[in-house]
Amino acid sequence: MPWDKSLDEWDERKIRFIEIRKGLSRHTVRFVKTKNYSFAIKETSELSVKLEFDNYIKLLESEIHTLIPIGKVICERPPIQVETKVGTSYEKDNLAFIITLLDTKVIPDSYLFRYNFKDYNKKIIWNAIAQLFAQLHFIGVYWGDASLSNVLVRFFKIKDERGRIRTELKAILADAETVQFIPELSKELRHNELEFFFESMDWINEDLKNSGVERGYFSTLSDKKYILQKYKEHFMLYKKLNKFQIATGIDVKRHFKEIKDVKILIPLMQQIKEHKWYLSEKENKEIPLKRAAQDWLVNIYQNVLKEFEAKKLFEEFPFMNSAKLYFEIMLHKYFLSIEHGRDIGIDNAIVDYSNKFGTNKPKKSFINQIIKTLYRLIPKF
Repeated sequence: MPWDKSLDEWDERKIRFIEIRKGLSRHTVRFVKTKNYSFAIKETSELSVKLEFDNYIKLLESEIHTLIPIGKVICERPPIQVETKVGTSYEKDNLAFIITLLDTKVIPDSYLFRYNFKDYNKKIIWNAIAQLFAQLHFIGVYWGDASLSNVLVRFFKIKDERGRIRTELKAILADAETVQFIPELSKELRHNELEFFFESMDWINEDLKNSGVERGYFSTLSDKKYILQKYKEHFMLYKKLNKFQIATGIDVKRHFKEIKDVKILIPLMQQIKEHKWYLSEKENKEIPLKRAAQDWLVNIYQNVLKEFEAKKLFEEFPFMNSAKLYFEIMLHKYFLSIEHGRDIGIDNAIVDYSNKFGTNKPKKSFINQIIKTLYRLIPKF
């Protein structure tokens, strides 16, 4: 590549460029095709190249969805002579480039937001963006340029703790030049970042409108409220998961992979506390919560999951997280035991739950079934 020239001067007859519609950018960006891969090359300052490259590495190490940096190029050139009132000075005239992998499955904002979306699909996109913000802010990342034009979306194949694969839409941070890593973001900083992003939604609307694109107005007050609501939910979930992990010593991601409902943590912690009481009574001494949690994990939770495996329960509920399935079946066991006036046992609970809610059975709402059970159990006055 002619690294000694600015991107605008590269000869299109000698380089295989890819024409991709891209969003607004402060810097020149070109897309290049090689034999096996495609790349995005951005020309910027030497300092920015080094900073952005390191930021991408840190973000990926923190398991944030972002661009994959391939390399950075600094081309040294003779300094420029500048005459000033106090004499002659010399300024650097180096060229600097950052190269990232171009993912052909990524959908850029310049395409994505040109189309009308049904409310359901639009909310999937907003939820993915809200989750990205919550992840960044929870680990102390201040984006600094959080605009809609710097967000990409992509469908990822995600493997759960049982090895099952599902597809999920995720938002991708596409410009890390202004990223800052701060030990703990203040509420004000988080609020300001979201407000800036909401303003960018309006800019995209105006840009597309001025370019003649006709589609429904998507940057509405309700859209922004939805993003803020989902952001708060995701952020609170990360806080609760972290608190649970610190208290119990259980590696949540390793053993539960992904918990999306914070309500699941309440009965899990209650079971661990009850198991702590049981172990303390058995050994006639106070047992630490972390030790009780590890014992519960190995001798109760994982043994129940083995029963799930033996009964091929994960085939009946292919899209349900193990922790959520465990929670629902234990809750189902609790209500059935109350209804029958005795402990019905885990085997019976599994069979009954599978018969009522499995994929090959008529669809019924688990929550509705619980409500009906509660109505039967509540004394009539």
